[in-house]
Amino acid sequence: MAVVAIEMGISTHERTLVDFLAVLRGKSSVFCYKDNLQAPELVTIITQEIENEEKIPVIRICWNENELDNKDFSDNATSFYIFKNFTTALIKIEKMLTQGKHLILVSDISNLEKEQNSRPYIRFLSILLRKSEEYDSTMIAMVGEKCSNPLVKAELIPHFKKVFLLTESKTIKSIDGSPEMRYSIENGKLYLETQLQDDMNKIKEIFSLTPEEKKELDRIVGESLEEYRTSL
Repeated sequence: MAVVAIEMGISTHERTLVDFLAVLRGKSSVFCYKDNLQAPELVTIITQEIENEEKIPVIRICWNENELDNKDFSDNATSFYIFKNFTTALIKIEKMLTQGKHLILVSDISNLEKEQNSRPYIRFLSILLRKSEEYDSTMIAMVGEKCSNPLVKAELIPHFKKVFLLTESKTIKSIDGSPEMRYSIENGKLYLETQLQDDMNKIKEIFSLTPEEKKELDRIVGESLEEYRTSL
């Protein structure tokens, strides 16, 4: 009975979020954004939710030394500044992965286009993707849809298990045909709702009766029943 009570206490938004996190768990996912200023905040919140739910350590991959601050995560987070130290970083990361599941968060891949030679970075991420899958860990990344680096689109994105598009209308679309989700962020909290649920709510709203209409319907039904009785 207690379990039922807990389930009933979970809102639609919370249930949708739980289901979405389950889709990401143990897989590599990349969020492609287009003119979406909330994309970094959204990905950070999703990562925080996974960290809080699974209580697993976080590995952050950074392309800039200014990103090394772990203020958005627990003390159980380790940041790696990647700059030509690919082999050393991979050895350290794999050693951590052998000790248990981790959550790997990759800084915006779009920033790689600023590098004159991004191929070693792409190779690094490709190996990291493979290691993440090998050790049953979760990997989250983001990239701008307008990223001009052809290597990112051709040699990296296709290797992610899940690819999502974040639209300007605050919708999360999956390329595998899963139901779209609308999202909103209020006071640092993420709210998700599947497009199907939203459409069903609109349908219910359209076909629902106002209190006045219900009274009128009851009156008509009552009169019809009375006419039927008197006709017997």
